[in-house]
Amino acid sequence: MAEYGYSADELADTLAYITCKAHKNAMANPLAQMHVEYTNDFAKIVSDKNPMIAAPLKLSDCSLVSDGAAALVLTATGNALSLKDQVVEISDLIHTSDYLSIVEGKRSTHELTAAKYAVSKVLANVGLRIHDIDVAEVHDCFTITELLIYEAMGLTPSGRGRDALLNGDVYVGGKLPINPSGGLKAKGHPVGATGVSMHVLIAKQLLGEAIGEQVKHATIGLTLNIGGSGATNIASVLRRIK
Repeated sequence: MAEYGYSADELADTLAYITCKAHKNAMANPLAQMHVEYTNDFAKIVSDKNPMIAAPLKLSDCSLVSDGAAALVLTATGNALSLKDQVVEISDLIHTSDYLSIVEGKRSTHELTAAKYAVSKVLANVGLRIHDIDVAEVHDCFTITELLIYEAMGLTPSGRGRDALLNGDVYVGGKLPINPSGGLKAKGHPVGATGVSMHVLIAKQLLGEAIGEQVKHATIGLTLNIGGSGATNIASVLRRIK
């Protein structure tokens, strides 16, 4: 709000869109922890059922405390091509780090700088731009994090992440659907299993076997998993190659 001039009402409205998107997507995911839809009016207003947790984030802006597990099997691309009719390859993966604390003045308080670098680097390594990506699963531990990730990914200019929501770009059917599974916000946030889970979800999307909402004609996917409020970041590009 201080950096870009968002009012409290405008930010609350923006974050409510992210909450409602997550829960709507989760309704189609049989493995999601929360099968409940939110309305924008409920999500943006403080109430007994939606208390303020850490201003300006309300309960509806926070992911769940979840139990869960995820697993995958990796092999060399050549092996997979000889064994399977359809193959998804992890084309590249980048890990970046930043300072942990956001209160000591060592890192930005209004952008995910290291995540931004990770995404730009992984895309450059595979010769793609963000608009070449068909679907993404990202670390929406809080609604504000997903908003900052839109900007870190390059979907919008800095400070204009709200535009990706208002334009419909990040919804299923939009230019780049984000978290069609419901994301950590509604699918659940089992700490330690999130990164592997994202890769499974994207691989299933690219194979046309989505767990939940299927993004049509998806052949290239992106994951962005973060920890420590952006202190550690891993971005990867997955591609269906057969």
